[in-house]
Amino acid sequence: MKALLLAMASDRVPADLQVEETNRPVQLWAEAQFSQVRQYEGRGLVGEKYFLQNVSKDVMVLTEQEFDREGGNVASVAIEHHNLRPGESTSVYVIRRGVVP
Repeated sequence: MKALLLAMASDRVPADLQVEETNRPVQLWAEAQFSQVRQYEGRGLVGEKYFLQNVSKDVMVLTEQEFDREGGNVASVAIEHHNLRPGESTSVYVIRRGVVP
């Protein structure tokens, strides 16, 4: 799991992982622009890299629990920056066990 997260965060992908550029918007909250950037598969895990931007006029505070969907087989969530001022953005990494959801 740690090796997958490091590959996702550094964009240096080992040969045993498959990577798909997804670039698709995901509906999250009205205050956020959220999109899946990339999906990684291998080692019995699926990794998803997201881009989140605060489009509100208020500070946004993020927690990992907000990205753990029920029934989504989520094994791990990592957020680069937990506090976003208006207009700021961050990467969000979600790792799941098993097959692609």
